[in-house]
Amino acid sequence: MAKPATDRSSSRSDVNVAGSVSDRAFDHVVVIMFENQYRSYVLENPYLRRLARQGIQLGNSFGVMHPSQTNYIASIAGSLCNVTSDGRLPLLDERTIVDLLEEAPGRLRWKAYMESYVPNATPWTPTLTPQDASPYFIKHNPFSSFSRIVRNENRWRRIDNEAGFFADVLNGELPEYSWFTPNIWNDGHWLDGTNSDPQPRAPVLVDQLSRWLESFFGRLRFPGPNSHLPPRTLVVITFDESDFESNYEPGLNSTYDGPNQIYTVLLGDCVKPGFEEEGYNHYSLLRTIEENFNLGNLGRNDAAANWFQFLWGRQFEWSAPQTTPFENCDGPIAAAGFAGALFVACTATDATIRIRTYSGERGEWSSADALQIDGSGGLAIASTFTDLLLVARSKTGQLNCLKYDLQHGWSAETSPVDEPIAGIALASFDHETKIMFVFKDASGKVSSCVRASNGSPNCWADTVPVPAASTDGSMVLGSLGASLYLVVKSSGAHTMNVISYNSAPFNVVTVPANKYGGPQDNTTIYQWSLSSFPVAHFSSWPDMAGKRQPFARAYEGSEPMAIATLNGVMHMVHPGISNSLLLTETFSIAGVMTSAKPVSYKSEDSADASNGFGTLAEAGWTHQKPIFGARCQPGGAVAMGRSGNQIQLLFRDCASSEIRLLTGQYLHQGV
Repeated sequence: MAKPATDRSSSRSDVNVAGSVSDRAFDHVVVIMFENQYRSYVLENPYLRRLARQGIQLGNSFGVMHPSQTNYIASIAGSLCNVTSDGRLPLLDERTIVDLLEEAPGRLRWKAYMESYVPNATPWTPTLTPQDASPYFIKHNPFSSFSRIVRNENRWRRIDNEAGFFADVLNGELPEYSWFTPNIWNDGHWLDGTNSDPQPRAPVLVDQLSRWLESFFGRLRFPGPNSHLPPRTLVVITFDESDFESNYEPGLNSTYDGPNQIYTVLLGDCVKPGFEEEGYNHYSLLRTIEENFNLGNLGRNDAAANWFQFLWGRQFEWSAPQTTPFENCDGPIAAAGFAGALFVACTATDATIRIRTYSGERGEWSSADALQIDGSGGLAIASTFTDLLLVARSKTGQLNCLKYDLQHGWSAETSPVDEPIAGIALASFDHETKIMFVFKDASGKVSSCVRASNGSPNCWADTVPVPAASTDGSMVLGSLGASLYLVVKSSGAHTMNVISYNSAPFNVVTVPANKYGGPQDNTTIYQWSLSSFPVAHFSSWPDMAGKRQPFARAYEGSEPMAIATLNGVMHMVHPGISNSLLLTETFSIAGVMTSAKPVSYKSEDSADASNGFGTLAEAGWTHQKPIFGARCQPGGAVAMGRSGNQIQLLFRDCASSEIRLLTGQYLHQGV
């Protein structure tokens, strides 16, 4: 087999489609953030519903955490910076989008506009301490929380008020990046002229912020052809979080969408009205801005976030199935990208393994290598920057491991487990420096161990249990940003459960005791979640009285399952229950944290349970869809892998069928 090309692009999972000014989807962006509402309640307001029809509505958009201040911080810093409450903060040292804007070529400008803020009331000094001045509150001004802004006079002067905003617009001085926070009344936080909110908050506060927004846009003549805003200005209307302190009230006759799901609408002359159901959050918006202005990223949750590629007219599409050169292969399949190519392993009729590489750009297959090991009981494959690891399971459960590198080709590797096992899964993580191996025993209990790419003869760490995972069927392991996600078939059911594993220090928070929680809500690193969550889409369902109630629609599927991630979106594929047609659902919420304790969502009084804020308890999957032309019956096989800007799906309908290939990628609409 010819060696694949050695040109490995960067560790990023995509190519920047922005870059030059001519490639921008917008020339200016204005982000307007409101407060604490369920998405469905906002859509009950006629004006906000009309705005949603005039722009692009994000139907699966989420806040990052609770309470409010956490989301403001995340929106400009790419992580929570260990902020977990609304209290007064010591200044934070992290970099923000301000650093990226000022470091970028092209003299990009930025300003943050805070309604009711009086700049002269807090003139800059080297020891400036930002102060509240109701109805302006610094917790809703994330720029006032970072030392790189507060301790820099020029940057501090870039924080202005609504008068400054209108002056900049009318004088043609609106910067490329603008943030606008309405005051505590106009953002829907408190009742006009008070320091309190009603219970429930909707519809009173939604109507209140709607009146302000309609007046604000009226002064701008926006949206419309006579807008005072510069051409090609993207206006983002979003909310920090849902109303997490109050339960959903079905009496309001709204359709509840899910914990921390928020109203987000994109408006402007550079957008075509529509509806997007892929999952997004505040990190997605941050990354979209970074991509548009070619800023690079902050190296935190923004770096791997799903972003608004639809603004460039790009949508994810599957190709038509095509044939592959595999012959006499009736066993399991596995695939992973390495060194610029897709490596595909398939078990042949004689139980040995055939390996071929595929170049997605050229559509070419290599000749086959034969590996004299038994893979009839299961295959798993994953890569680091330096090598590729193949784990093969025999029919009796014994493991064989091989690694591949460009200097030596295939060679034996130490097995992570000596005793027979019942199922396996692999995935790389930690910036492609480590591989996670997950396996189950005959009773369905799941364990894991980590392989580090350090060149040592035995680089497997100790085996640890995955407490929340137990299955009587298949399992698959995927990665998204700094998190690993283990999906297992639910024991005794056709539904699927997912368990998270965080590998990023910036997704660890320590929660002091406060009215929203305490240390029991801490999140962790390099540990599996103690709770599993359904692979589910947040929706609603009528109760016995016909009122809409919160409902997490748990998806069903059958074996086998496959998973791969592209451009911040994790795609999962599997057959239906009694239908061999392959189905897919995606997950694309960046920055999900792993709680140190079991999750009891919104728990307030238990020292042994996490409230689940910022975890999988508040992050949903997209609608399940079919992949027409792709099927897998009993005896068939499915595998997925990513190489470059594509993911490849391989499937065999049944044991005697040929292996076929589909390619998934982002394409301009109509291409």
